[in-house]
Amino acid sequence: MKNNLNTNPLLLLIITLLSCNSTNKVTSYNSSNHLIDKNLSTVNYSELDLSDYRLEMSNQMNEIINVSAIEMETGSPEGVLGNFICDLSLFTCISILDIPSDFCILNNGGFRTSLPKGRVSKGKIFEIMPFDNELVVLELNGEQMIDLINYIKEKSLINHSRKAGVPVSGIRISIVGNEISRVFIGIEEFDTTKTYKVVTTDYLAKGGDNMTFFKNAKKISSTGLLLRDAIINYIENLSNQNIKLNAQLDGRIRVSE
Repeated sequence: MKNNLNTNPLLLLIITLLSCNSTNKVTSYNSSNHLIDKNLSTVNYSELDLSDYRLEMSNQMNEIINVSAIEMETGSPEGVLGNFICDLSLFTCISILDIPSDFCILNNGGFRTSLPKGRVSKGKIFEIMPFDNELVVLELNGEQMIDLINYIKEKSLINHSRKAGVPVSGIRISIVGNEISRVFIGIEEFDTTKTYKVVTTDYLAKGGDNMTFFKNAKKISSTGLLLRDAIINYIENLSNQNIKLNAQLDGRIRVSE
């Protein structure tokens, strides 16, 4: 199909107005028509062969990286899956990345499915953690820590939602009725005069999932490591040592009447 592109009348009007300006006058202009026909080059996208790429990705996702001795699910006030992932996140920052850290807090809403008993594929980890969330380490003062502890309390008292509860590691909280009874960071009781280094994700560090106490926290480190990759690396390292995946509830968040 042929089509002639004629000079735009609006363009002519603008040129005429500009020519009346006392300081900048248009003394000449040129226009031309360009012919668009069937000889215009095209790209045939059907020629792109993605089969090798699809096969490679499929092989990677189907790769079995370990075996889990139990099924791991989220829960409130604590869940086995949250315990497992928070423990490995804290371990990764302290022992692998050599970043001093006191405890870890994540969110159940970020875990999109459970970890099945039996063979665990790399693709299953992508299903659990599909987001490109990076592990970061923040420093919280006493006031920010109190807000964090109260946040954990409120979420721990909910048990009718998949997002209820707060997965943690390195911190233990006892809740009696609607009050905080005791809080330990590591093996020491929480001290409001101290600062604490917490492992979390960049999403939560920006206040995601209503964790607003993180917004003004001091950032100690951006690890450059995605949480998903940390999970995969940890699971593969256990496999190399012939260790199956396992975790348990240990009372790190206790709720009683």
